[in-house]
Amino acid sequence: MRKIKSVFTTFLMLLFLSSIAKAQTNKLDNLAACAGVVIGNGAVDFYLGDEKSFDVAANIAYSAYLSEVFYGEYQQNDLQVADQILGGNVDKIINAHNTENFTSDVYEEVVSCYRALAKQLMEGAETIINNQSKWNELKNTSIETLKRMLRAG
Repeated sequence: MRKIKSVFTTFLMLLFLSSIAKAQTNKLDNLAACAGVVIGNGAVDFYLGDEKSFDVAANIAYSAYLSEVFYGEYQQNDLQVADQILGGNVDKIINAHNTENFTSDVYEEVVSCYRALAKQLMEGAETIINNQSKWNELKNTSIETLKRMLRAG
């Protein structure tokens, strides 16, 4: 009987820990999705000749996203999936603009994502301040790489 309780307790703990891990990856994925939407919206501004707006959007998006990346203890595969989500949403917003499907729903998604990223910036302020020197180069390199890709396309 004691062994059954031990196995049951172990099972419950594993279930609890896996639900926490899933909640954390959901947060990372949602931030990645919103970062992609905001960067995509900034890319549209870039295409329209407003590079400064792109720089601001990318800075906000990457700062919020990286604050979670540096705060959480994510597996490499979780980070790769989140990066794919981010990139996919950049493409989604650019495609909406290019196909003249930038509807009010897309606009509302952009606004909603700015709000979500602002919330993350406030919640992750300490992480941002403490780790900024670690990811500043990564963020700036990513922004410059995106601009290079946007200029080529």
